[in-house]
Amino acid sequence: FLPIEMQLTYQVDGEPLEQLPNGYSDHYVPDGFERDREQEFERAENFLHVYSSKESGKGYTVRCSIIQPGQQSSFDNEHTTYENVKVGDADATLGTSVGENGDTVYILSWERGGVSNTIMGNISRDEIVRIAENVF
Repeated sequence: FLPIEMQLTYQVDGEPLEQLPNGYSDHYVPDGFERDREQEFERAENFLHVYSSKESGKGYTVRCSIIQPGQQSSFDNEHTTYENVKVGDADATLGTSVGENGDTVYILSWERGGVSNTIMGNISRDEIVRIAENVF
């Protein structure tokens, strides 16, 4: 895997959440994509949803977890370029890189209400943002 170039360590004001809010999930799936329930997990404090399109061969993941004090996230800034964007009213970071097969891969990360959210995939930037805007 790529070397770790940059790390983010979270701090939490007040008490961290004990679990994700009721119904917290990704509420939009692009046409042609299906959820792969064999590769995913769901717990009270986090989830990973995996989607793929048999037709296009593209895929993406949605990962959400409550933020714990001292939690760390790693970013590769050698092979990925980052820019600041908005997801609704939340500040977000969008990374762009090239996958092994030459596809553009996006990774979008943001925090809202004590929850860390990440979407990663080789689908269009517009679809990544639309999925993100429907995570609540």
